[in-house]
Amino acid sequence: MKTAIYASLMHCSSTDKKPIHGKCLEGESSWCFYKRAIAKDETPGLHSSMRTYLSPLVEKIMPVHQRLTSDTILKRCVAGKTQNSNESLHSCIWRKCPKEVFVSKRRLEIAVTDAIEKHNLGYVKSLEAKEDSCLNDKFFFDYCRKTR
Repeated sequence: MKTAIYASLMHCSSTDKKPIHGKCLEGESSWCFYKRAIAKDETPGLHSSMRTYLSPLVEKIMPVHQRLTSDTILKRCVAGKTQNSNESLHSCIWRKCPKEVFVSKRRLEIAVTDAIEKHNLGYVKSLEAKEDSCLNDKFFFDYCRKTR
């Protein structure tokens, strides 16, 4: 996994004067145009035709790649603990307001607002926000009574 992460960085930072494809996959079916051409005994194309050219940015994005290849992050990925944050937010919304049941626009807005608060701030912070901003809202009190 570490090799693949660094291969993408090295590949995209290669130039015609300094090709860096040592970590790219080899063979005729490689995603790397350079290694694919070598495997077919052809002359590799110019690096100027690459769609992603990162050579001037390598110093700035190298720390990101180093963090991506840290053992702690890779262990989490191998264990399958990589949940898409949007899916997590959607599940919070649908728990409060199921897709199978028709609800009013107002109820949907409340469900979305509440889910976003809990997702971004945590459960305790969302309670504090409601306390501050919604105390005068009669609909909010009715909603709270029904959900308890």
